[in-house]
Amino acid sequence: MRKLAVLLLVISGFVLFACSQKEGFKKELTGEKFKVIITSDQPPHVGINKWKIKIFENGNPVSDAEVKINGYMPPMPGMPEMSFDYPVKRSGDTYESDVNLSMGGTWQITIYVNRNGTEEKLKFGFNL
Repeated sequence: MRKLAVLLLVISGFVLFACSQKEGFKKELTGEKFKVIITSDQPPHVGINKWKIKIFENGNPVSDAEVKINGYMPPMPGMPEMSFDYPVKRSGDTYESDVNLSMGGTWQITIYVNRNGTEEKLKFGFNL
């Protein structure tokens, strides 16, 4: 009986651990000039999303670009459109931003990359 109790306790521990782990987020965007990879420890959710961004040009990491992020939610009945620019800071060859998705709905994200006078915008969207 004691072995059964220990076995159930161990199985319960594994189940609780597995259920408490959230799947991360990764999005790859490829433009004409740049490739952008966005990662986060958590999937997109309402509130602050900590995104890490890596930028590549011709397969090489880029650490000297100006990067901007805009989040846009189109208008809905009884609600105007929303548009937010999120600050991006550079940390080595990684860029970081706290993207605040203020409510559930359809979000359109635009990443602006400017390097040596060449600007490219890459877009993606998702629903919360």
